[in-house]
Amino acid sequence: MIVPMLRLTLLCAAKERLAALNALRAIGCVHVALEVRDGEGIRRAAAGVASAEQALRVLDAAGKGGAFVFKPDAASPVAAMNFEALLAAAKNPAKPASAAEVNRLAELATRLSEEAFGYSLALRRYAPFGEVDPVTVAALAAAGLPVRLFKAPQKVAAELGANAYLFSTEAGFTYGAWISAEPLPASCEAIPLPELSTAVMRARALDAEAAAESLKAQLAACETLRPELRREVSAALADRTAAEVSANLRDAGEIAYLRGYIPARAETDLLAKAKSEGWGVVTEEPDADDPNVPVLLEPPRIFRSIGVVFKGLGILPGYTEGDVSIPFYAFFSLFFAMLVGDAGYGALMFAAVVAAAVALWKKPAARPALTVFAVFSLSTILWGVLSGTYFGIAKADLPGFLTAIPTVGWLGQDANMMFLCFLIGAVHISIARLWNAVLLCPSLKMVGEVGWLCVTWGMFTIVCNIVVAWFSAPVGLMAGLVGAGVVLILIPLVADIKNEGVNVGMLPLNVISAMGDIISYVRLFAVGLASVKVAENFNSMALGLDLPIVLRVLAVVAILLIGHGLNLAMGALSVLVHAVRLNTLEFSNAKGITWAGQPYAPFSQPQHCQQ
Repeated sequence: MIVPMLRLTLLCAAKERLAALNALRAIGCVHVALEVRDGEGIRRAAAGVASAEQALRVLDAAGKGGAFVFKPDAASPVAAMNFEALLAAAKNPAKPASAAEVNRLAELATRLSEEAFGYSLALRRYAPFGEVDPVTVAALAAAGLPVRLFKAPQKVAAELGANAYLFSTEAGFTYGAWISAEPLPASCEAIPLPELSTAVMRARALDAEAAAESLKAQLAACETLRPELRREVSAALADRTAAEVSANLRDAGEIAYLRGYIPARAETDLLAKAKSEGWGVVTEEPDADDPNVPVLLEPPRIFRSIGVVFKGLGILPGYTEGDVSIPFYAFFSLFFAMLVGDAGYGALMFAAVVAAAVALWKKPAARPALTVFAVFSLSTILWGVLSGTYFGIAKADLPGFLTAIPTVGWLGQDANMMFLCFLIGAVHISIARLWNAVLLCPSLKMVGEVGWLCVTWGMFTIVCNIVVAWFSAPVGLMAGLVGAGVVLILIPLVADIKNEGVNVGMLPLNVISAMGDIISYVRLFAVGLASVKVAENFNSMALGLDLPIVLRVLAVVAILLIGHGLNLAMGALSVLVHAVRLNTLEFSNAKGITWAGQPYAPFSQPQHCQQ
């Protein structure tokens, strides 16, 4: 269910606002309505979160040997350091013990890499001139022998005369020095002298690169610091939340007030706390159209692990839309099984879940994810057993103990599978329509939902008549279901024509769309069949090789591992695309779920991350 919420207004003495915030955090049940989302305190706290999270990304990049892109902020001392200061700071730095220290080393490494790259670019620019030293050039100028570097087209350079000393030619251009007090010919491009000699730049580039690599190596050795950085992230997030809540506890003279929401079941405890603290509290039912009411989902315990999927997808039903956890879980498991479609793959996934459970048995937070994936894996195994599919191996080649397991031969016929997919779609959508009808009873709108139920089954018969070879339904039945459904749908629309006129006009398109919704479920058959065929083709490819026995064994193992691994990955991707779509689009449109809910996030004590 979706836990009922109450809208809260809390008042306290302005001079006691800090104590009130601490007491609210200790209670841990108030979801604060963040009407104020900016301010110096919030920005400062958000910067703390960003710094702590960046430190974790630094360790990730260092561990993978990746490029550093952690540029220092303009206000950072590292940004203002010159080359000598950078090298000095990078020499034997202390082992970092916090996010700030990790970020400082990353900033130093970034600056040094940039310095090395800059000097390398400069060296590339002056490479055609050989070794260049601005001090030597200045001494020649002081002795009355001015020297200017230039670049000119090759044909032009050959005609410059004795004043031009030519060094090299590249890509049609000649590079040289103009040794004369006379002006440089207009056909030549003057090249300014470098600030440093090429020898110094080369040494600096090597020193900077070496120092940067040394810092990266030190950061790569800081993996043991990761749990502490996670705790810093948790603490920083808590500080940001506290800053946001503080900004929303606003003063009105001598009184400070705060708006938010609490679960209805927490009202008694909050009122008791308010009485002891001397607060004023007003609770009321939220408005039906209030978009800010937070959502706290509490499905039956057996279905609660589906929250992992909701969180992973970033979806949540709105407060007034209903808890669809049970049908979502049931049908998502079915869709997962049909799309992956192979008992062998299901067994591999279940083995991975068991291995993860053993490794994470001390972490209760991992149990919901392990539970939901265990259900998906077992569903896949069951479907694969019923259809007799094991790694795409032909049934004649399966071991005896597998062939002895009863299968459902009916599932091996394409027409039957398409019929089953359409039936699943009709049932799935009908659940949504019946649910709506029950909730709307005895409103006239309930009649419209019954009408859509008739249209759904009318479209089911039409689609099966067209696609499924052995299916045959009387035309009168199909027309009667759709016609009766349209009439029933029109009754509440016409009764409220002023507000529902647009829906009356869109009704023909919506009825046709109902057919598309039913047809959409055939993807379960098509994708599942494709997965089986891909597995069969990889098996044939591996076993059909004509190679010496040693090479053949190696090639077969490689093909089977890569092929089935790729097929399993594609199955996972198809689940994300198709199983999610059928639940969040076809079913949700029928149920009226917009997935626009915002999660209930009470202001509470920080939960520090554990290793």
